[in-house]
Amino acid sequence: MPYDTQEWDDRYRQPGYWAGKEPAEFLREVLPLLPRGTALDLASGEGRNAVFLARQGYQVFAVERSRVGLEKTEALARECGVACHWAKQLALPLKHEAQLVLVQADLESFTLPSRQFSVVLCFKFLQRPLLPFLPLALRRRGMLVYETHTLEQLKFASGPRSPEFLLQPGELRAAFSTMEILFYSELCAGKGMASLLARNA
Repeated sequence: MPYDTQEWDDRYRQPGYWAGKEPAEFLREVLPLLPRGTALDLASGEGRNAVFLARQGYQVFAVERSRVGLEKTEALARECGVACHWAKQLALPLKHEAQLVLVQADLESFTLPSRQFSVVLCFKFLQRPLLPFLPLALRRRGMLVYETHTLEQLKFASGPRSPEFLLQPGELRAAFSTMEILFYSELCAGKGMASLLARNA
């Protein structure tokens, strides 16, 4: 089942922020371990994680297919005093001083630049063909922060239902086995979720 842009546009058009304005708790927890520099937020939604990292001093690229989601990100950045800029592609180094760069792109056909980012993060999004390219986008000693739903989510009434968007047991760890795994967990407490922090060699 392909990503339904209209469905997410409609969801993001609702009042308020669908996932809230605060960053994911896992991102907040691992922040002290992350290297400084440039970050890439894939499937960034309404921008809660991208804006959070920008406020911590990172230069962040937020890549999202939904234009509405990126517009909400821009509004949140403005509210938080984060300088924001729209771009058509991921191009480094930047010729402007934006803390946050918004890129509208379909990750199913998007090419990630090689060895450009200190941090790559991805939350509540699973596109399996993209996974092998995430370590390649990181600089040496760069870190990947990844958290998304597992099949255990089917035990609960809400959340994604399609197995296409749900991790198998151990799948996330296996996908990044060539990296140094600093933290990994799979929990089923109110939701089924796998969380990973890994570092490039």
